[in-house]
Amino acid sequence: MWLPLRYLATGMLAWVLAAAGVPLLAAHLVAGFDDPKIFALTHLVVLGWVTMTIMGALYQLFPVALQASLAAPAVGRWNFILYAAGVVGFVPSFYFDWTPGVAIFGSLAVAGIVIFAITLLLSYPSVRARHPMGLFVLCGLGWLVVVIGFGLTWALDWQFQWFNISPNLLAAHVHAGLVGWLGCTLMGVSYKLMELFALVPRRTWRFAYLILGFWNAALAALILSLLLWPGGWEVTGAAIALGATMLLFAFDLARMWTHRRRRRISVEQGHIAMSLLSLLLACGIGITLTLGHGFSPNWFVAYGYAAIVGGFGFAIAGRYQKIIPFLSWLHRYSKAPGPTPPPLLQDLVDERLGWASLALLAAGYAAVLAGLLETSVAAVQAGGLVYLAGALLGLAALRTALIPSHQVRQSTSRSRLSPAGRPAGSAAPRSGGETRSSGETSAAS
Repeated sequence: MWLPLRYLATGMLAWVLAAAGVPLLAAHLVAGFDDPKIFALTHLVVLGWVTMTIMGALYQLFPVALQASLAAPAVGRWNFILYAAGVVGFVPSFYFDWTPGVAIFGSLAVAGIVIFAITLLLSYPSVRARHPMGLFVLCGLGWLVVVIGFGLTWALDWQFQWFNISPNLLAAHVHAGLVGWLGCTLMGVSYKLMELFALVPRRTWRFAYLILGFWNAALAALILSLLLWPGGWEVTGAAIALGATMLLFAFDLARMWTHRRRRRISVEQGHIAMSLLSLLLACGIGITLTLGHGFSPNWFVAYGYAAIVGGFGFAIAGRYQKIIPFLSWLHRYSKAPGPTPPPLLQDLVDERLGWASLALLAAGYAAVLAGLLETSVAAVQAGGLVYLAGALLGLAALRTALIPSHQVRQSTSRSRLSPAGRPAGSAAPRSGGETRSSGETSAAS
C-alpha cells in the first residue's frame, strides 16, 4: 500500500495547491503563457499532480493488470523522495524566476522520472498477461524519454542561455509530454480500468492497437512539423490526425461502456465522460490555433487548460474514487478475517459527495475555460474558486478511505461480499505476494 499511496497522496496535495493557484494567478493566465508564474503553475499540475499520480497508479496497476513483478520496489520508495524534492524546488524556482534553482531542481526531477521509467522498463520481461495497456504504457515511457530530453535542455538553457527557445520548440516539448507520455498512458489505463470496474468483456483488441498506431504516428508527425516547418500546413495536418484519433478512442471507450455488465453509473465514469469531452474540445481548439489567424495568447492558455486540467485532470480525479478506496480496503481487511463482516469498496467512499464534487469541478472548469477564451479575469477567479471547492469536496468524499480511524458506514446490501467476491469475513488469499492478491481483488471488483 505505502509505495503507491505516497505518490497518490502527494498528487492530491498538488491538485489542491494548483486549484488554489488558478484564481490567485488569474490575471497572469489571461495575459498569456510566456510568464514564469504560469510555467510554475503548469509544472505543478503536470509534474506535481498528474505525473506524480500516474507514477503511484502504475506502481499499483502495472503488476496487477499485466501479471508482472515490479522490479526493485524499494527503489520506488526512495525515488519518491528524489522526485518530490525536485518538484518542490522546481516549481517555486520557476515562480520566482530563480534560474539556478530551475536548473538544479529540474535536474533532480528529471533524475526521478528517469529512475521511474527504468524501473518500469525493467519490469516488462516479467509480464505474463497480453493486454494493450502494456504497449500503451511502453509507448508512453518512450515519449517520456523525449519529454525529459527536451525539458532538461530547456531547464539548463534557462541558466546558461545557449540558444533562444522559440514557441515552436516549447510546443514540441509540451506535446511530447501531453500527447505522448500522458495521452498514451491515459488511453492504456482507461482500457484496463473500464474492463475491470465496469465488467466489460472484450474478445479482441485490434481496434485499440490500431488507435495506438495512429496516435503515435500523428504525434511523431506533429513533433517533426513543429521543429522543421513551424506554422506550415504539416502542423495542421498532424493536429487533425490527432483529433481524429482521439475521436476514435472516445468512440471505442463508449462502445465498451455500452456493453458493460455493471449497469450502475459510477462517479468515476462521470469523470471519464468529462475527460473525453475535454480532450475532444482541446483537440478542436488546437486545430483552430494551427490555422494561425492572429489568436491572442490567452487562447493558447485555454488550450493547455482544456487538455491538462480538463482532459487528464478529470480522468485522474475520477481514478481517485476507485484506487484510493481499493488500497485502503486491501490494507485494512484483506490480511485476516475479522469478527464483523468487512465493508464493500463503496462503503469507503461518500458517493453523494463524489457527485457533488464532480458537479462543482465541471462548473468551475467551464467557467475558467470561458474566462480564458473571453479574457475575463473575474470569470477565471470565480471559476477557479468553484473548482477549488470541488477539489476539496472530492477529498472529503474519500475521508473514510484516507483516514484509518474514520468510522466505516457499511452499505445495507444483503450480499455482504468483499471486493474479492468472497463471503463476508473471509480474507483475500496472500499466495504469490501482496500484488497477486490485489490483482484478484481488483479483477472481481
